[in-house]
Amino acid sequence: MSMGLLSKTGTVTVTGLTILAALAASGAQAEENTRRQIEEVIVTAERQEASIQDTSISITAFTGDFLDDFGIRNQEDLQNFVPATTIQPYDATVRGVGRNFRALGGDPGVATYMNGVYSEDLLTATAATFWDVERIEVLRGPQGTLYGRNAVGGAINILYKQPTDVFEAAFKTIQGDIGTQDYYGAVSGPLVDNTLYGRMNFSWRERDGFIRDIGGGEDLDGIGTENIALQLKWQPTDDITVDVRQNWMEIDRSFGGANGGGLVVLNEAGRGIRDTNLIPGYRFIDRDQTNPLANDFYNPNAEVREFTVPGTDEIVEAQPNRAGLDFANFNGF
Repeated sequence: MSMGLLSKTGTVTVTGLTILAALAASGAQAEENTRRQIEEVIVTAERQEASIQDTSISITAFTGDFLDDFGIRNQEDLQNFVPATTIQPYDATVRGVGRNFRALGGDPGVATYMNGVYSEDLLTATAATFWDVERIEVLRGPQGTLYGRNAVGGAINILYKQPTDVFEAAFKTIQGDIGTQDYYGAVSGPLVDNTLYGRMNFSWRERDGFIRDIGGGEDLDGIGTENIALQLKWQPTDDITVDVRQNWMEIDRSFGGANGGGLVVLNEAGRGIRDTNLIPGYRFIDRDQTNPLANDFYNPNAEVREFTVPGTDEIVEAQPNRAGLDFANFNGF
């Protein structure tokens, strides 16, 4: 009887210790799960999958979840999170190296790739927004060995999410001030079992301009983009995969650059065109003048404006001064 009681008591004691140990382990595990941890990020910066810790390149990588959490929707937002990188209206500069000029032969200094396909400029690659993106990799420093001559400053890889073998869909909207309206959606899944997969996403963004045009025109530096992308993945065999991606995009905005990049002026002097006159000022004209070298020669292909002469209220016609001919015009104004 006594031994049975001791055995029973001993059993209860052992059970209690077991419960306490389990609770302690559970609490430690819960505490471990609540801590912020740096998860492993797999990148393809060296043309093969590897952990970012094992990649011997100065690189900044953003996962799709990171882009969503920090509200990175386009190239303007991205530059705030990448060291030594600035974004111009069409190109990126890494460590001060970028495109020297935008003209024939003015190749970019930072190469941009979308799913491994080269893009001639950053705007083409990023105007579709960063919705439905799997990962973005920004490589700093010369990358000519793997990415060719246009990667003197670095390279930017944009990797979109691939079609999935199970059905999935997502939708997101953002509403804000200055007329901000963003709508995003995506749907993915198998089209033919074990052979053909598809993915479609869209983005629609609208926002009024930050700079008010007091002349009554459209506010400057607004946003208006519509984008639809379709991806197909065909796997006829285990050793062959064919990926196809088509993107349709429309941009309707009073164009501005990235932060600090300045505005691209599209309207001047109250007109819907830029003022491209090389010589400032106007000259009086005579519609009967036939000598093209004369100061008052009438050019039928140039704009005619009317001016009021101070003191006499006379209405006279004038045209813009001509480069090389009217630089010493003292009769016009």
